Amino acid sequence: MKQLWRIFLFDIMMSFKNFMGAYLLIVPMIILLILRSFLPAVDSASANFAVVNDGPNAVDRELIATLDEIGDVSLYPNIEELKDRMAAIGEIEGLYWDPVAGQYVSLVEKTGEDNEMFTLAARYIRQQYLKDNYPELPRMVNFSEAVPPELSERTEISPVASMGGSLFIVFITIMTAFMMGLAIVEDKDQGTILALRISPVSSSDYYVGRSLFPFLVTIAYAVIGVFMLGLAGINLLQMLMVVTLSFSTAMVFGLFIGGMGKNEIEAMGIGKVGAMLFIFALVAAALLPDNWHWTLWWMPVYWTFDALEEIFIQQADWFTVAWKSLLAFVLAGGYFLLLRKRIVRGLGATE
Repeated sequence: MKQLWRIFLFDIMMSFKNFMGAYLLIVPMIILLILRSFLPAVDSASANFAVVNDGPNAVDRELIATLDEIGDVSLYPNIEELKDRMAAIGEIEGLYWDPVAGQYVSLVEKTGEDNEMFTLAARYIRQQYLKDNYPELPRMVNFSEAVPPELSERTEISPVASMGGSLFIVFITIMTAFMMGLAIVEDKDQGTILALRISPVSSSDYYVGRSLFPFLVTIAYAVIGVFMLGLAGINLLQMLMVVTLSFSTAMVFGLFIGGMGKNEIEAMGIGKVGAMLFIFALVAAALLPDNWHWTLWWMPVYWTFDALEEIFIQQADWFTVAWKSLLAFVLAGGYFLLLRKRIVRGLGATE
């Protein structure tokens, strides 16, 4: 245990010495911030109105109450402040009463000369006019909270958060494997691997110690990503189980890169090819119809991605999460057994 702890501390020190540690900490945060910027804003969920409610340009209170039922209404005492709000950031419709023309004026941010579309405010103004003068006519505009049948299977979770979060965690796994592989190649160049033969440190202690820092970074960013992407309502234990078991893929891929790469350039080439294969599987899982997903069953990352997405849309149960995570683990172990001889030979160690 003491040897494992020393290797772990040595790995952290060396990672930051050659900037791989800093890369592993900074890049995922940048990706998370980009994903978060694509999440639907609260303002985009409903219409927004800027309305004058005082003075000669005040809008009728009944109309304001009607608009408040379908969106967010911001009140302004005069036209000048309303127009200042219209010029600010954010989509919004403006509305005020023109006492000279005897009619309402509805404003939008950008309107082409040939734009003949009515704003929501304009539609409700017409509806109120018909209600006052022709009460026997039906309503012209109705908003329903019912979900159309074709969208009934969708969840309230944004696809950017659920799919993006799943892709993010798998991407972190691939990136940590890349970092581990390069670290192993560097140790081969410096003779560290051969020195293990005459040291009290076993090969397993060395590789586990080398994996601890990337594993902790993966776990940490998985938890951070959940909260940054608004997925705090998920079962966190389910996600941690998937991430923990799926890290076996990173370990096998890292060992493969480290064992097959004779130098850093060659290791980077092998890593890029492997990463492209993983990314292809993820893109295919996201885009292919369900009846074609069987073509991806041989990829451990597919099962990790699938399990995480079910967790993030809050439709996963423990049985499903367990067997998909275990399948990803078993597949990674199977690939390790297939490649074991070549990895060991590449590392220059005896079986």
